[in-house]
Amino acid sequence: MKFNSKLDYSQNLKAWREHHCNSPHTRYSSLNESEKAWLRGLNETLRRLEDKFYPIISTKLKDFHERIADPSDWMTDFNLVFFITYYLRKDDPEYEEDDDNILMEFSHSFFHIDKNDKDWGFGATHVDQAEQGQEFIGECHCYLYHQLYDHCDLDWRDLFRIGSLWVDIKIDEQSGLPDCDLGFIQYEQKT
Repeated sequence: MKFNSKLDYSQNLKAWREHHCNSPHTRYSSLNESEKAWLRGLNETLRRLEDKFYPIISTKLKDFHERIADPSDWMTDFNLVFFITYYLRKDDPEYEEDDDNILMEFSHSFFHIDKNDKDWGFGATHVDQAEQGQEFIGECHCYLYHQLYDHCDLDWRDLFRIGSLWVDIKIDEQSGLPDCDLGFIQYEQKT
């Protein structure tokens, strides 16, 4: 299974959930050592990615909050969303030349980052976020890796299908004029 370009993001996530519920699951303990080593390498790559982008996002959030607090700045709100897209390997059976070949997309919205209480989530790479009760002896899972197998409903075998990934940080700077008399003439709706 992969993302269907005819479906929107929510519909694709729902399709993955249904697929997950109706498909057999690979136990981590059934994987051989080279497969586990590949997965640990993926986890490490994602941990480094979090380490790279966490300071960027943290700085942007600090700047946005300062701008919102400044009454002379036009910005009154913002959205900062981190998107990561996982693409299929070119040798995957579902890979098509004229398709986006998206295995999974993940997005995370940021509003603030509290450095004093960073026990969970994106950038908390010092915290083991492995699912409890699993057989991850000696492993420490980063947030993005945990998201793939626990929240995005990917099977371990699905993770082997990842060929590349792409990161987007999308920012919407927002403003409006709340409680402001713009001098509009009231329109009376006739019934």
